[in-house]
Amino acid sequence: MKKIFGTLLFSLLLLVSCSDDTADTSSDSATSITSAQAELRDLSDSFSVSSEVEAYTRVYIASRMSGLIEEVHFEEGQHVNRGDLLAKLDVRQQQIELRRANATLSEARDAYERTEQLYERDAATRAEYLTAQRDFEQAKSDVELLELMINFGSIRAPIDAVVTSRLVEVGNNVSENERMFTLADMDLLVARPGVSERNLSHLEENQEVEIALDVYPDRTFTGSIRRIFPEADPTTRLFTVEVEIHQEEDKPTIRPGYLARTKFTGDRRDDVLTVPSEALADRNGETYLFVINDDETSVEMLSVEVGTQRGGYAEIISGIEKGAKVAASNLDALDDGTSIQVVGSFRRYGFNN
Repeated sequence: MKKIFGTLLFSLLLLVSCSDDTADTSSDSATSITSAQAELRDLSDSFSVSSEVEAYTRVYIASRMSGLIEEVHFEEGQHVNRGDLLAKLDVRQQQIELRRANATLSEARDAYERTEQLYERDAATRAEYLTAQRDFEQAKSDVELLELMINFGSIRAPIDAVVTSRLVEVGNNVSENERMFTLADMDLLVARPGVSERNLSHLEENQEVEIALDVYPDRTFTGSIRRIFPEADPTTRLFTVEVEIHQEEDKPTIRPGYLARTKFTGDRRDDVLTVPSEALADRNGETYLFVINDDETSVEMLSVEVGTQRGGYAEIISGIEKGAKVAASNLDALDDGTSIQVVGSFRRYGFNN
């Protein structure tokens, strides 16, 4: 009886040992991999450039004559309409000279008319007639010049705008061409960042951009490319891209001088199917992915068409569907139908995760 029991116990131990050996052999033959999932991502080529916000229309008002300032009507921050009187110079001397010039003009006109009548009756020579005519024209010019000078004494706004700089006060003496005011049209604000020629190829007029302002760190503004300058700056070798900043009523005020960080999107690739670049296998000039089967015990080798690769990810144009799981490591040990063991999810550091 003991002999029979011993024989049964030995047989049982032998079966258990064979079963364990089989399991170990099966586990040892599976290739360990990490998995990654095919997901939709934004692979657009984006870059940001900083520049100041500027008023598209900025006017520098300078005096067109020298004189003493006797009136100043606006200061910084105030809105002016076209034709508003900004300042006035003392033009009393020009007004006195104008009255004298008008008297001279009246005499010259009378002399010219008398000489013209005499000349028509052959009672005056042609030389006398031409001299009277010339004196009359000269007197008219003197009057017109003084009227113009008096008009220059009134400094008026050429556009509807906001005064951003006032450089004069009542009692100041200004010289000809001296700057007095700066006006800016706040209705159209722009940023003019410099862009390298490598990034310029995918930009075009009316293209939408994102704008971040340091003064409003939690808000994003929109804009559009208004124009691209035809030549590069000879010093920086950068092309100026003029961006119109869209101002909305519910957005905070934007002022010239703010620092704008304009985000351009060159080669746009929104919501494209991607896998990590490490999941791509090159075999005989073809690109493949090893797609993990549902029970995660083996892989199927599928040929795929690859598009843009950027930021550590590759665009998959065709070959797999969204949500497919693929092998992302130890690809050299894989082939179609290879047994696998998934030991973790793929994770990359230093790129887009």
